[in-house]
Amino acid sequence: MGLASPAAASIGDVDSVLMVLRRLVAGLDSRDLTRRIKRGLLRAPVVSRAVLAFDRRRLDRLERDGDAAERSKIRWREAPPGPGLTWGVELAGDPVVAAAEAHGVFGPGRTVLEIGPGYGRVIRACIERGTAFGRYIGLDISEENAKYLREVIDDPRIEIMHGDAESVSLAEPVDSVLSFLTFKHLYPSFEGALANLQPQLRSGATVMFDLMEGSRRLFERDQATFLRQYSRSEIAEILGRIPLELVAFDRIEHAPGRVRLLFVARNPV
Repeated sequence: MGLASPAAASIGDVDSVLMVLRRLVAGLDSRDLTRRIKRGLLRAPVVSRAVLAFDRRRLDRLERDGDAAERSKIRWREAPPGPGLTWGVELAGDPVVAAAEAHGVFGPGRTVLEIGPGYGRVIRACIERGTAFGRYIGLDISEENAKYLREVIDDPRIEIMHGDAESVSLAEPVDSVLSFLTFKHLYPSFEGALANLQPQLRSGATVMFDLMEGSRRLFERDQATFLRQYSRSEIAEILGRIPLELVAFDRIEHAPGRVRLLFVARNPV
C-alpha cells in the first residue's frame, strides 16, 4: 500500500484498510472477541500507520474549522443519564470505588469531587458500601444528568452541580478529585481541567482518574466524540506543569475487556 509513514497514506489507502477491519469483525458474535481482534489488528504496523493517518486528517480538518473545543463538548452536554454513557451497558460502581478507597480518596470528613458522575454509578456504590466521606460533589456538564441525579439521590451529604471542570469555581477547597471514563474525552487534553481544579484542592489532596494508554488522538465518526490516548510519560509531563505529584499508576477494569490505566496524583503539601 506504500504506507511507509502516516504522511504517505492516502485517504483511499486508509479507507481500504478500515473497510477490511470492519468486514473482519462484522460477523463476530462475541463483543469481547471483536475487541481483541481489533486490538490485534491495530498493532500491525501497516494498519496502525493507516489508522493514525486517518485520525490525523479528520482532526486537522476539524481543528481548521476552528470549533474543535466546542464540538468536543456537544455530545456530553446533551447526554441523557443511562447506559449510553458506558458502551450501552449500565456498569456497577463497586470496582472503581474499591480502587478509590485503596488509594485514599475517601475518608471521614473528606470532601470528594467527582467529575462526570453520569447516571450515578459511583455515587450509588459509595452509599451502598457505606464509604466514608464528609461531603460529595458530583459535577456534570450535562444539565439533564445533573437534574436526574438530584431527583434520585437522597443524601444530605451529596451535592450535584451542573458545570464544566475546565471553568467551575467551587465554594470551598476539596480533599479529593476522582473521575472515570471522562478525562479521555477532554480536548485537547485533560490539562485544562486539572489546571482549573488544582488551586481549588486542599494541601495534600488526592486526584485519581482513568485514561486509555496509547498514542491515538481523534474525533470519532460522529465528528463530535473526541478521544485521546496517553503514554505514561505524557501524563507525567502534564502533571509537572500543573503542578501535581505523581503517586502511582494502576489498572481498573470497568467491565470484561474494558481495562483502563488508572493514575493517582497528589497536590503538593
